[in-house]
Amino acid sequence: MMWRRTIDPGLGEKYNSRTKRLINKDGSFNIVKLGRELRLYDAYQYLKNISVGRLSFLLLCFYLFINSLFALLYLWCGVENLHGIEPGLPPFLNAFFFSVQTFTTVGYGVLAPHGMATNLVVTLESFMGWVGFAIITGVVFSRFAKPHVRILYSNNAIIAPHEGGKSLQFRLANKRNSVLLEMEARVMLMVQDTNFSRHYYNLKLEQSSLYFFPLSWTIMHHIDEESPLYNVTPKELEEKRAEVLVLIKGYDEAYGQTVHSRFSYRFNEILWDVRFKEVYNSDTRGEIVLDLLKLHETEPVSEPAL
Repeated sequence: MMWRRTIDPGLGEKYNSRTKRLINKDGSFNIVKLGRELRLYDAYQYLKNISVGRLSFLLLCFYLFINSLFALLYLWCGVENLHGIEPGLPPFLNAFFFSVQTFTTVGYGVLAPHGMATNLVVTLESFMGWVGFAIITGVVFSRFAKPHVRILYSNNAIIAPHEGGKSLQFRLANKRNSVLLEMEARVMLMVQDTNFSRHYYNLKLEQSSLYFFPLSWTIMHHIDEESPLYNVTPKELEEKRAEVLVLIKGYDEAYGQTVHSRFSYRFNEILWDVRFKEVYNSDTRGEIVLDLLKLHETEPVSEPAL
């Protein structure tokens, strides 16, 4: 039986060899771009999107580098033109600490420049410090202001018995205490043929939307005769390098904006003949407790999926 394929969703169809997964675990696309024309604005975008640890490291390196560079310029102008230096410190450290005070506009009033050349360097460094801190402030503020959803997906998707047949399932939950509303889910299956061409199929979901999202959400695709997964075995999924692509959309009440999340499950991340354990329950006070640590837990089923 031939199932109706979906048009290319933007990830390409024709390739000359097998490819890696389409969507990485962090939601990024597994695509490397060559021949890009780099601009200064691209650096700003890069700093906005890298991890906090990497951003902090780059800022520290920039801070040390720029002050070391200007310290060398002050040495070239003559350290004797810096009034108020510490006699016990090496000339480079005196110049470096003066550069730090100039770059950050601290100005304790102890160190002071003297001479035309030294004052010209001070003028340049003060300007660079003003521009640099403006850029850093913009980057830090944009990282706080940018809507960023933190959705936790189950480590594995499963294929389990369901209503006399079987279904593809996976779970997700909001890791934050913020409120997500009007959730929508779209799921697509990608397979590759022997010519390395990709084919895409939309998977019909039992429930593709939620009004509220305070708990976990089990997204389910019933595998019937109209499903591209009908009568498919784990070995066939491996041969076709199958990948389940997930797109989640919702409204974040904290930011007042729509947010998106992407994820995928490859053929080797799909478990068969198991079911998810309960992830939430009520305590003695009647409050509902959601245990995110249990989102990934599964257990064998007594009857294997037919």
